[in-house]
Amino acid sequence: MKEAFIKMGLGICAVSYDSREVLADFARRRKISYPLLSDPDSTIIRAFGILNTSVPEGDSSYGIPHPGVYRVDEKGLVQAKFFEEAYNNRYALGTVFTRLFGSPLYIHETVVENDHLLLKSFSTADSASMGNRLSLILDISLKDKMHVYAPSAQGYRPIEFKITESPAFTLVPAEYPRAQTLYLKAIRESAPVYQGQFRLSQEIVLIPNTKKLEESVNTANELVVEGSLSYQACDDKICYLPKAIALKWAIKIIPPDRERVPEALRRKK
Repeated sequence: MKEAFIKMGLGICAVSYDSREVLADFARRRKISYPLLSDPDSTIIRAFGILNTSVPEGDSSYGIPHPGVYRVDEKGLVQAKFFEEAYNNRYALGTVFTRLFGSPLYIHETVVENDHLLLKSFSTADSASMGNRLSLILDISLKDKMHVYAPSAQGYRPIEFKITESPAFTLVPAEYPRAQTLYLKAIRESAPVYQGQFRLSQEIVLIPNTKKLEESVNTANELVVEGSLSYQACDDKICYLPKAIALKWAIKIIPPDRERVPEALRRKK
């Protein structure tokens, strides 16, 4: 992955309030090759305004930042940021890449094609751990002269991206692009539609509960997420029968790292 960052002209580093010795131990155990920067007095963390003030002074965790990601340009200016309040609710790296560049570094697509459209579906993370935020993406290419109705359409059957609920995750409302207004000559009406190529996105947040998450995986330690895309496609002459396409993603669940650094290196209260 480090090589892929370099090819894109990107560098990567992480900042923590941990000591150099703790970070060196962690990097060795997790085989991390990018720089881990030690900020033991939380000087950098405070300068960026991301100190987690919910942790009381005197607590061994005091000084930790809110978890997040910055994208910084070559001049040191912040171009984008992805932050959450809690350490156990974090954007998966693939989700950040999709927001910034359109797709993650590594994806496994599922392709479906019929008379109306070409559909490519993927998850922004093929593997994730508790609390991770990831997006389920549908890239849709409608066939020539085809259109489907946007969710705001009244009196028509709109397109709907739906995920089957699960105790393993919570759902964030699906994201739909801005619709186009199409004048329908045959009935002399205008309606909000999608034409050509567009993307639908549904974000899920894996619950921060290891036991419940483990209870939801299959024998391959995968969380299977199911859903559907329903729509009614029309061209300039015909409205076809409504159709539904079944969707499925298999996400490998990574168990938490429960190994602690040697006692001598641990931060004391």
